[in-house]
Amino acid sequence: MIFADSGSDYASSKYVIHGILFDGTSSFRTGSRWAPEAIRKASHNFEPYDFECDRELSEQLVHDMGDTEYGNLDEMVTDLEATTSRLVKDEKVPITLGGEHSITLPCIKALAKETELVAVIFDAHLDFKENYLGNEFGHACVARNIVRLGVPLIQIGIRSGARDEYERALDTSVIYTMDQIRRVGIKEILSDIELSAKNRAIYLSIDVDAIDPAFAPGVGNPEPYGLTPLELRTAIRALAPRVSGFDIVEITPDYDMGMSALVGAKLVRDFLFVHSSFL
Repeated sequence: MIFADSGSDYASSKYVIHGILFDGTSSFRTGSRWAPEAIRKASHNFEPYDFECDRELSEQLVHDMGDTEYGNLDEMVTDLEATTSRLVKDEKVPITLGGEHSITLPCIKALAKETELVAVIFDAHLDFKENYLGNEFGHACVARNIVRLGVPLIQIGIRSGARDEYERALDTSVIYTMDQIRRVGIKEILSDIELSAKNRAIYLSIDVDAIDPAFAPGVGNPEPYGLTPLELRTAIRALAPRVSGFDIVEITPDYDMGMSALVGAKLVRDFLFVHSSFL
């Protein structure tokens, strides 16, 4: 099954969807490797037309290249960086469906070779651990590794992390906690991001646990008091025009009745509709 209305061939496409079947460093709940299939299935629930953008999804030149399964982290990091580099050189916008959050690092590495980049991550967790369960490239270390690349990092929706992670994050990146968002509103936060990102392209990563588990319970590490799906849609619509790469990660379909995959599919569609409006 392909993502709904993604019928373009590779040569003519502007967007390429790639599923990554990997959750080898996941903790608490595993199963995000099954998310690409669940997101694709959920995508067929929605009408192909977006009223606000006045666009049909089938007109947006989307190619679904299918899934790649990886047996270990090193293989995934090396191969996914190479694949994403090829997409970027072919002037495609990569849309990567995780899988766990460790997939974000190789995608950013590939894009950072080609353009000045800022990483914008929506996440409940800081992911600034030096290592986790003996692994320095796992899902709980992704933000720390992005900073080590020299890519500026902005994280939104934060509400969980160890004391030393907060210290490292505050020293090396910009974070917006849920308390800040509730005090000033998501639109003011987005205005700040527009200013701080300056003229750089944006790599946008959405860890679905940024959303409150009341709306998206099927994630690897659910954390209450999160964003609403509408707040995240507002963010996508504000940031999409500057995005050069996008991923959505950490949905674990076995832990709900398809709710989280539906939200994930809808967010991918929103990105496609809005981004294509600015081409």
